Amino acid sequence: MKTKGMNYRKKIRKLLFRSFEGELKEKEKKLLEKALENSKEIRQEKEEIKKLRQAVAKSAVKSFKPFFAERVITRLKATETREENSLEGFYQSLKPIFKRLALAGSIIMLVLILYNLKIGDALSSEEVFYASEEAIEEVLQTPFL
Repeated sequence: MKTKGMNYRKKIRKLLFRSFEGELKEKEKKLLEKALENSKEIRQEKEEIKKLRQAVAKSAVKSFKPFFAERVITRLKATETREENSLEGFYQSLKPIFKRLALAGSIIMLVLILYNLKIGDALSSEEVFYASEEAIEEVLQTPFL
């Protein structure tokens, strides 16, 4: 007899949670209304759920950026499909850092070269580009993909 009462309580609780999402059929709505009328505990639980949902809704606006859930789901799906090789994952995590470092290094080199060019004719091309003539020729002849 106890299991029957527990199953009923679980069913009412599920209906209670689903009622906040507006997914109840007419028969389920009536069953939930009847349970709410007959049980003070269920009414209290409904109020607690309502307060909890309001608190979460208020805090979510302040703490999460738009489309947070979609970004999390996309990232989770990506990690599920990714190979289990942890070394590959480590390299993938370093990729954005090295892209930024390469960009920053390129900008610094460009600024230094422009500065050396601006100094005037007093510097040779080796001094301007920080490399010998042979190294410059080698770089210019290297095919890039």
